[in-house]
Amino acid sequence: MAEEATIDDRGRVLIPAEVRKRLRLMPGQRLRLEVSGVSVVLTPVVPKPKRVRANRRWGSEAFLDAGEATFGEEGLGR
Repeated sequence: MAEEATIDDRGRVLIPAEVRKRLRLMPGQRLRLEVSGVSVVLTPVVPKPKRVRANRRWGSEAFLDAGEATFGEEGLGR
């Protein structure tokens, strides 16, 4: 897929919404910039996983994408 973008007067390039959605890029996400010949390659920076100690109370960072189906007995056909 090829897209075109324009560099504004402050050096910024807007990544089209369709591309951001497809790549799941979020505002504030860090990107690694590599120059290869005359090309610029942007790669999302994946944060390192956080270590969780045993016997620790779970905070708001736990189970961010678990959803309702993960907990309880609803949906088990009972």
